[in-house]
Amino acid sequence: MKRQLLTLCLALAAGGAFAQHAEKCEPIPKAEWKPQAELERKLKNEGWTISRVKIENGCYEVYGKNATGKKMETFFHPKTFEVVTAPAK
Repeated sequence: MKRQLLTLCLALAAGGAFAQHAEKCEPIPKAEWKPQAELERKLKNEGWTISRVKIENGCYEVYGKNATGKKMETFFHPKTFEVVTAPAK
């Protein structure tokens, strides 16, 4: 019984690490995406310091600090570079 409880607790704890983001971009062909380097240039020109960019849910997900030094995790549409927000609940 203790082993089952421990397994359940570990599974629940690990599940939080794999939580999905609510932000999503509509599926568009990769050929229509603007280059990641272009987004990075745009943000750096706006004063951002970028630590990582990855693709998540069809969007560019950027980790870094904005011009005021605030830590950011922001999703950008790959074709327009508009900020993508999670749908209201």
